[in-house]
Amino acid sequence: MTHRKSSARGPQRTCVQCGAVREKGGLLRIAGKPGMGWEPDPGRKLPGRGIYLCSAGECVERFAARIRTPKGGARWKMGVGGTELADRLVASRQGGQEK
Repeated sequence: MTHRKSSARGPQRTCVQCGAVREKGGLLRIAGKPGMGWEPDPGRKLPGRGIYLCSAGECVERFAARIRTPKGGARWKMGVGGTELADRLVASRQGGQEK
């Protein structure tokens, strides 16, 4: 196992799409609970497990495309809501913040 030195001042998280390690505040959080589905969490206040994506660049679009497929949706346990989440992620990326 490799250990990364922390040069940042705050907690760091890894983008699930590209694997980049960045400060937590610079990533988009998606919160999920078993049986409750996944939801974009721009305020980082929703309960449950979180996964992180780079908020800038192609990571959101690539992750959205990946979870739209049956295999990708099953991998992330998105279920029926995978397509809906993908649409919401792309909309929040294009519109700045989700309303």
